[in-house]
Amino acid sequence: MAKKARVGQLDEIFEILVASYAQKGGVIPPEGELCWHPATDAYETEDLFVVQMDLAGMDPGRIEVLADEHSLLVRGMRPETPAPGKKHYHKMEISIGPFSRRVPLSVEVDPNSATAVYRNGFLVITFKRGAAGNGQKRNIRIKR
Repeated sequence: MAKKARVGQLDEIFEILVASYAQKGGVIPPEGELCWHPATDAYETEDLFVVQMDLAGMDPGRIEVLADEHSLLVRGMRPETPAPGKKHYHKMEISIGPFSRRVPLSVEVDPNSATAVYRNGFLVITFKRGAAGNGQKRNIRIKR
């Protein structure tokens, strides 16, 4: 019986920690700070390098996309879905709170050619293959 009480207490502490971290003013976290990492595909075609991320339920306005000729960084915050009353999770697999994902650009791309589109829960970032840019980081605006 004591074991159940401890598990219940741990669940409650976990819920408090997750809720408080997710509600830190919606600030986009620095890379590596207790972030979850969205499922990501990266592939190339004859002319393009494409990165696709599973970001279901996101507001594109809460996603930041940065790129240079070496890597792509996508980060943001997925808020908790509010529900009336106290939640007692039986299963918790949907990540909430801050996320961050860095993808090395393993082929030469032009970061200035990058486009980002958010549709049906997926963020798709496309680069034209070719000469690398000037080493500057570029913030890529997400289209819907």
